[in-house]
Amino acid sequence: MSERTDALRSQAAREVHTLLEHGVEALGKRPRGHRGWMAMVKAALVGHHSGLKSGTGVVDVAERWLGELEALQAPSGLFTSGDNLASPPDSAFTINDAALTVAYLRRHAAEDALAPRLEGIMARALPALITGGVHTPNHRWEIASALVAAGDLLGGDLATAATHRAADWLGEGVDVDAEGLYSERSPNYAAYVSNPALLTLAQSLDRPELAGIVHENLHAQLDLTAPDGGIETIHSRRQDQFDGPFPLGPFASHFAVFAAECGRCRHGARRALGAPDLDAVDVLVRTELDERVAAGLRAAGRSAAVPEPEPPVDRWFAGPRLWRRSEGGHWSSVYGGSDVPAAGRIGSGLATNPTFLRAGWGAVEFSAMRLSRDFFAMGPFRAEQAVREADRMVLREELKTAYYQPLPERSRNAAGEYRLEHEGRFAAAMAFSERDADPVRLSTTVTYEPGTDGSLVSIGTEGAASGHALEIALPADTSIEGAQDLGEGRYLLTGATTLRRGADTVVIEPDTASSADVEATYDPGEAYTFLAGTDAMAGLRLYLTWRSPATVRLHIRGGTPSTTETR
Repeated sequence: MSERTDALRSQAAREVHTLLEHGVEALGKRPRGHRGWMAMVKAALVGHHSGLKSGTGVVDVAERWLGELEALQAPSGLFTSGDNLASPPDSAFTINDAALTVAYLRRHAAEDALAPRLEGIMARALPALITGGVHTPNHRWEIASALVAAGDLLGGDLATAATHRAADWLGEGVDVDAEGLYSERSPNYAAYVSNPALLTLAQSLDRPELAGIVHENLHAQLDLTAPDGGIETIHSRRQDQFDGPFPLGPFASHFAVFAAECGRCRHGARRALGAPDLDAVDVLVRTELDERVAAGLRAAGRSAAVPEPEPPVDRWFAGPRLWRRSEGGHWSSVYGGSDVPAAGRIGSGLATNPTFLRAGWGAVEFSAMRLSRDFFAMGPFRAEQAVREADRMVLREELKTAYYQPLPERSRNAAGEYRLEHEGRFAAAMAFSERDADPVRLSTTVTYEPGTDGSLVSIGTEGAASGHALEIALPADTSIEGAQDLGEGRYLLTGATTLRRGADTVVIEPDTASSADVEATYDPGEAYTFLAGTDAMAGLRLYLTWRSPATVRLHIRGGTPSTTETR
């Protein structure tokens, strides 16, 4: 047994022990409800039959947890807990885990009384999954995977119907772009849903092109990964766009599938095995069920003796309009792909994060760079255009609102009753579309130029005289020297400022001092504030303020990078 597998078994044993000691509370950020109970049943049974944690007590606990799971299954076969009640795709998550557990028990020829009960859960759920619908892109692959995995184990006419239904979903085509990113652009959903589902479908249906999609996605995730192991999320259309970098850990078994033949995936598997949020029990199960995973982990173990450095990255992701660069200890993400300008609103399922730059120089990091402004509460800068010009990125946006003239006589109503309309920033019963308007505009151009001796951020603002506040969010343990302390974690750039974190330093030098009459604050815009909401960053924040029209420049010089290898 390889050193990697030994370490994996040790971590899996700790996970099983924690679950047995603390139950559902040990799940932490993992799903609760039916998905949580199934994860716990899987861990207990795998622990018992693989020798990680044996004894009748383990089986008794698993039996009790399985009873909790069965109690949540409605007569329809769907489950009655979770965010989406009686949801076919949410139920499919549990069925996929149940199928994985049954396949593991069969592989071990385990005489386990709980296996028939798990098969019963799958059999009751399968008819509802065959006829059920979805409501997000990734659900299609999760439900198709559950149909095929459960059908393969149960057999019979139901399995045939399940395979046909999975083919219907796959007939829509997988929502992946030329860069290997799924339409939701989310590393979270790639890790937990799309990648494992497509790998199951590829193997069960003999569809190697589906595995090829996963392989391309894994390379994209590596290109989006910083030296500290965090995957970029600002371009995501899901919840993780505001969660900060996503860890490599959940991708471990996916990398392992390709690691025996692919050097980059071998490197990715090695990094993922040491990253946060690794589900060691799940990886151990897949190692025993899939020889590709086992071979990949062996290859990753051999490569650990002579670490393979991550190659430099200079990649333009055209779909999300994201420029990713990484070399040594310096990395940057320049982003201009928000959905808000096109959609005209903030909404679930849209990419709304207004961060246009994240970067790191060794340990010093810009967690987010955003541009707030006092322009009719229309919110922060979100680029409408993003163009890569040689060795720089140019982001552009033009905001427009208006003051409205009296209605023409033909449109007037003596009762004062007019259509309720939304004019772009505000809604009122004023029939805006029938009025002449006096437009007010604000144009913004942001240019980012990285360089070996330093980087340059240039921001040009034209149009209405407005207050602007450039905000740079920093990790809490960053030392700031040379800026004015405004209290509550806010600092104002008044000249050259030094940032220190660990052994690394970055010097920021604006070409002009901040304007005293512009507040150093972030305004999320009326789309949030009228509901008393916000998307503001917390913690340390550094500001540069000015009034438009103007052009300001920020020179950034990094110090000596920290180690570039994450082990």
